[in-house]
Amino acid sequence: MEPATDRPVAILAFSGAIRPHDVYELEDNLAALGNKGTYKVIADLSQVQHLSSSALGVLARFSELCRAHHGELRLVVTEPGVLNLLQVTMLDKVFEIYASLEEAEEDF
Repeated sequence: MEPATDRPVAILAFSGAIRPHDVYELEDNLAALGNKGTYKVIADLSQVQHLSSSALGVLARFSELCRAHHGELRLVVTEPGVLNLLQVTMLDKVFEIYASLEEAEEDF
């Protein structure tokens, strides 16, 4: 979950499941980006099969912080279960969701 920051857009790649006990690491990574003034971020969740509600909350809060600094947090989601969770929680209205990393990077 190390951010790739050698580009104008930071990319955080995740895999497997992001469970409640993983949220602290997620928060730390996002806080580090914020401390560096990096507010254009893509969270690549294309390899994530499960996303906890606490992880969703962390992502939503960081998204608000990004917007406050004229940036954006974009999500790459390919797993139907994760996409469904975002739709059910109506967070698909909060985040820009892309089917590939390339698409998410394209118009940043």
